[in-house]
Amino acid sequence: MKNLMSMIVVVGLAAGSASALADRGDRENLVACNGSIEQALGKDVRTRLYGIQHRRDGDRLRLKVFPAEGQSQTLSCWVDDEGGVALQTADGVALRSEPASNTQRVSLSD
Repeated sequence: MKNLMSMIVVVGLAAGSASALADRGDRENLVACNGSIEQALGKDVRTRLYGIQHRRDGDRLRLKVFPAEGQSQTLSCWVDDEGGVALQTADGVALRSEPASNTQRVSLSD
């Protein structure tokens, strides 16, 4: 009986620590998304997080954005594994795309 209880406690602690690690990354992604939203729409913007999807190539955060002026809108914020952030409207229009490093930048003028 003691082995069963100790096994349950170990499994519970492992699940809790995995959740805490994922939560730390989610918080960092939310901060990055909020920074990009402020740069794109201005400082007087409130956001509400609706969901997070973890993908192989990065994470997608769904946010409801309430600007000081204008209508609210739902945005998708994509954060890739290197830290690059891209914002898209519900229609798929890119508001802001910021690569993680200068080596990934694409320019039509070069």
